[in-house]
Amino acid sequence: MSWIVEQSDNTSAVHVNGNTITCTKDGYYDSPINIMYNDPADHNGQYFWELKFIESATEGGSSAVGNLSDGSGLLVQSFGNQIKQGDKVHILLELTDSDMKMYLFHNERSLGLAFHVQSPYPKPLYPVVSFSGNGKVTITRSDQKHGSLERASSQYNSVEGKWKVLDFPQHPECIGCEFKVQRHEHIENMYVLFANVVNMLHCNLEHNPTTNEWKSADVVSTLMAGPSELMKEEQVISNFLSEIQNVHVEDQQILIMRSKNGVEIKLERCTEWAPSPVTENIFT
Repeated sequence: MSWIVEQSDNTSAVHVNGNTITCTKDGYYDSPINIMYNDPADHNGQYFWELKFIESATEGGSSAVGNLSDGSGLLVQSFGNQIKQGDKVHILLELTDSDMKMYLFHNERSLGLAFHVQSPYPKPLYPVVSFSGNGKVTITRSDQKHGSLERASSQYNSVEGKWKVLDFPQHPECIGCEFKVQRHEHIENMYVLFANVVNMLHCNLEHNPTTNEWKSADVVSTLMAGPSELMKEEQVISNFLSEIQNVHVEDQQILIMRSKNGVEIKLERCTEWAPSPVTENIFT
């Protein structure tokens, strides 16, 4: 099989060796490099590809957590965790006369149905790898039997996971607001904290294991407008996130956060939200 590289100013960064593609460039990528693997899915049936991310850049900016667009200008949350060096991603594509389904797996964990598009859709379809930084990826057509196609729940311990505000004495209007904490992909003792009211808010949360102190960085927002009451609630949450000083978990089910000025909120662990598949016919 061969690779087909999208022509751009970054084309010279691409190096091909069999089923392995390597991108190497000094400095930042102005735009992603898209490379198609010439292994067509051209008739009804199942196609199962395995992608191994052998190398992944870790320079500042290449590992930033961002948002995805659904094509309409609206921002949506990520379908899964960020891909890092050493990871494996499997793609299962099912083609029939009536529809196309695409399932994703990350390090053997099923992420479930990502796309479900009704006919008509074009054939053939091809796997594509997109680089926004230096990296090396190997792709193979796999005959491996997949397990369950249902999305597997994430298993967390400590502060990681999804949480819902249970008690916020100074601001009861914020009860029910959902937070998500995940470990930073590249920096030790660093976490990323997300909250959603009108906008998606996120900030880095650094833990000092020696002193057991926590420190949050500036809060970043998607900056969309909303009803005034919700915007006020969002500002309360944003202010709190920027002042976090202490975090601890009780019995793995309750998360206590305290700010520098002594404000405390209590959160309970909740079931992680599962994203819905894209059903819009993206080919028309």
